[in-house]
Amino acid sequence: VEDNRAYLKAVIESILFCARQGIPLRGHGEGIDSTNQGNLQELMRLRSNDNELIRRFMINREKYFTYLHSSCQNEIIEIMASQVQDSMVGGVKEAGVFSTIADETMDLLKHKQVALILRYVNPSFEIQERFVGFYRMLQTDSHSLATLIKSTLSALGLDPSALRGQCYDGAASMRGAYKGVATLTRKENPLACYVHCYALILNLCIVDMVSSIPVVRNAFRILQALQTAVLENFDEVVEALYEIANGDSKAGGEAYALLRNVQDFNFLYCMFFMRRVLMQTNHLSKLLQKCDAMILHPKSFITSMNCARKTIILALVCLTKGSFPKNWEERQKNWKTGYYRSGILYHTLDTLINEIKDRFSENDLSIFVSLLDVLSSECPSEEGVVAISTAYSIDQEDLNSEIQIFFSASTSRDEEELTQFERKLQFFRKTALRDTIPNLANLFVFYLSIPVTSALAKRSFSSLRQLKIYLRTTMTDARVSALAILQVEKGQAVNTSDVITTFTSKKDRC
Repeated sequence: VEDNRAYLKAVIESILFCARQGIPLRGHGEGIDSTNQGNLQELMRLRSNDNELIRRFMINREKYFTYLHSSCQNEIIEIMASQVQDSMVGGVKEAGVFSTIADETMDLLKHKQVALILRYVNPSFEIQERFVGFYRMLQTDSHSLATLIKSTLSALGLDPSALRGQCYDGAASMRGAYKGVATLTRKENPLACYVHCYALILNLCIVDMVSSIPVVRNAFRILQALQTAVLENFDEVVEALYEIANGDSKAGGEAYALLRNVQDFNFLYCMFFMRRVLMQTNHLSKLLQKCDAMILHPKSFITSMNCARKTIILALVCLTKGSFPKNWEERQKNWKTGYYRSGILYHTLDTLINEIKDRFSENDLSIFVSLLDVLSSECPSEEGVVAISTAYSIDQEDLNSEIQIFFSASTSRDEEELTQFERKLQFFRKTALRDTIPNLANLFVFYLSIPVTSALAKRSFSSLRQLKIYLRTTMTDARVSALAILQVEKGQAVNTSDVITTFTSKKDRC
């Protein structure tokens, strides 16, 4: 029996390795005479060179079983994925409240797949975002999506009334004011606040900015046609286009047109300053795509972009002759004219800032602003305390008392580079105050549980594209979802002993 369990452990480890690496397990021909029996069996055969037990059970066939059949694979994969899900569900139940993140895509067979993520806070007040799985949908209307999310939570043993936040994209089926998923969910649970993905909003701001400035829009169209970095390789690009324009009868006309456009000062100017604009927004975008990102007020984004605006203008004011490609020194002085400064530079930056101001105001942040005020301010406004007490059914006098106790104890000014909220949260993590001031502890959990971005759901689509390739389109939806859980959540440990126990208990094995 011990040898059987040891061999089964080797099989489970090999399956888990393939699953986490996104490697197909099965081959076209898995018979004894096949020269390529698939990745799993070939991996086991390789391991048999150093593992006597695998050589005995698999190569020499001392037993009548190998546990390598597709049915055994599916069973083991399902058990491991369930174990990862159970650890996630345990963390959510311990947190008490959670939020959902969802996004949809199509796989290779044009099946609509919905990725579901849960966000919660662990006992150390650290944000966790965990992948639940892919769910195939026949329809992606709001009612079907809302039903899917609710039924999935119930199947996992989670109470939908503990939902405190929702983060989706801006599609009508998700955020519709009357029949969207967020609206339908809030009708049953008013505390499940909806947040339009911040990273998507920023992307829409940039797209609208580029589209609204004709010169910038045209410059990006030219760049799209070239499909290369122009400023870093300007001389090489010009030389290549010149050769094509004079030597290729088919593509010569298009190359000549691109050559004229690339040598236009308007194009070079737009490329130069837009590179600096996108460098600034890229930092902000990366911040918003982090799993531990927290709700920010639109004023924070506007302040950040105003600082970036000054940096970009200063960089352009300090242009040197070496900033542009050679032979363009005589054009360099033109940028200081009213057209380039006011008509392009200032117009573009102001358009971006206004887009950020308008679009980020779409989210209803009033309750979050009150939460942040209560959790970070030494003297929170009375309106904020009343709003929080009413929304989360907390006794106002108890909350005021806990605020006074907490902020009198957390007056340290260490870590000056941190914000006031971050300092208070860090102090709360270091001290055992959860039981002393439970209301504030719950408010910290509520605030940290609110999702900001659906980036993890979109990242999981990369796993789906890796799993559902042309040669693996016959996989069942359950196997795809289980493999995706093991790949996306590869940082979560799998207890092979428990997997063996569960696997052997289902049938008379070992």
